Amino acid sequence: MEMIVTDELNLRTPVPETDGPQLAALIDRDRETLQQWLPWVPKTTRASEIAFLKELVKQADQHQSLQLVMVWQGNPVGMAGFNRFYQREDGRQTAEIGYWLANHAVRHGLMHQAVLALCQLGFATYQLELISIIVAVLNQRSNHVAQRAGFHLERVLPARITLFTGRQVDANDWIKVNPDGQGQENPVY
Repeated sequence: MEMIVTDELNLRTPVPETDGPQLAALIDRDRETLQQWLPWVPKTTRASEIAFLKELVKQADQHQSLQLVMVWQGNPVGMAGFNRFYQREDGRQTAEIGYWLANHAVRHGLMHQAVLALCQLGFATYQLELISIIVAVLNQRSNHVAQRAGFHLERVLPARITLFTGRQVDANDWIKVNPDGQGQENPVY
């Protein structure tokens, strides 16, 4: 799968053997920044990233999740996608968006554009009723992405995110409801 978001940004299915080393190198370079909010960063190696991407491709084939490589100006700069598809406690069909971005690609509006593209895909193709983004309360950049993309803060989830230090922190649960109303009874995923 490939989604052309802009002339310079696309989202595509990972190719583990080629994307893995490139993404691992980005994570290694930006480890200090990324590990503040992403507990898996300290353990990421080239081999683990390749294995992880293989698992993501398998999950996408089984319609459990859809994680895509963000390619900006021809080079991978991060990932964005649906961490999982599920039914909420209120019965609504939903997906949770997750993302990370290399430091050199921050402040170009890339994540904003990627999230908007994922919302369009989720509502139009996967017939989701709502999409959520769960972000540590203190993660200002990610909270800004959700807010700017038209999500609204539904609730604060106590001790929802475990940081790499083992500390648990509260998270904002941002949601965006399908603007066309309810999703369909038989979602694609």
